[in-house]
Amino acid sequence: MKVSTYSLSLLSCILFLSSCKKEIVSEDIYGIWLMQEQTTTKGPQFNKLLLDKDSYCWIDPVVSDTIFFYKKVVVSGDTLLLTDGFNHPTLCIIEELHDSVLTLSHVDGFDKEITYKKVLDYGQGPVMPGSESIKASDLSKDSLDVIVKSFMVWDYYRYLNENKEEARTYHSLTRAEMLQARELLRRYMTDGSLERDQYNNEDAYPFDQYIRQYESYTEKGHLYVRVILNTDIDTDKGCGYTVLKRDIYDVHDGGPTHAQATIDLTDQKVVDFTTNGYA
Repeated sequence: MKVSTYSLSLLSCILFLSSCKKEIVSEDIYGIWLMQEQTTTKGPQFNKLLLDKDSYCWIDPVVSDTIFFYKKVVVSGDTLLLTDGFNHPTLCIIEELHDSVLTLSHVDGFDKEITYKKVLDYGQGPVMPGSESIKASDLSKDSLDVIVKSFMVWDYYRYLNENKEEARTYHSLTRAEMLQARELLRRYMTDGSLERDQYNNEDAYPFDQYIRQYESYTEKGHLYVRVILNTDIDTDKGCGYTVLKRDIYDVHDGGPTHAQATIDLTDQKVVDFTTNGYA
């Protein structure tokens, strides 16, 4: 039987495409991924991905206080679908995925493919990645202040209002507002006010020995800033500084290594400061 040149070319093309078919194993997507090369983008770099099938998922630009929250991650064929806290979908194409490399294309705002390297694997059953400690003394002074803007803080205040527990409304804190709150708190902790207050806080650590997380709300026409202070935090290995941006790191007990303060920015004063007690 005579086979035409066209048929041979078509067969060769099919065989070539078959050999190049992407092998996508959906379980390989779960883990912590770090971007390998900066790209040109109109928005923040997606430097760090934390994708966990059993929990919340995050994209951290690393260089700012912004963090992107996703409540669902689905791999369908070669498509990665991320659904955020407001049920808004984000789609991109998986060009390559295996145990150590992830390459994405058609990512909104990016001009080329993005390649990541896996630094921690979540895919093989229950994961016990170990923990790491982040201490205030290990960070530069300009890294001690973190504005927590994630969806989880917004959702907390939404819950309070819907259940009529407290009439507080979430406020997205600006950097200028954070700096005002920071200066009011610093002054309060250094001018003797802390030692004279009603809560017996004389055992508090000095201001710059705390990592300080800020979130904000409005109530009865006043703008309040809540500050969580920790001399150190523990988190899953690989999460690092990102954990400070994901949610408030609230600790019970532990003594003065942990504290919290509330600042009334409308009245420009600290309204309370308390260190933790001991179990």
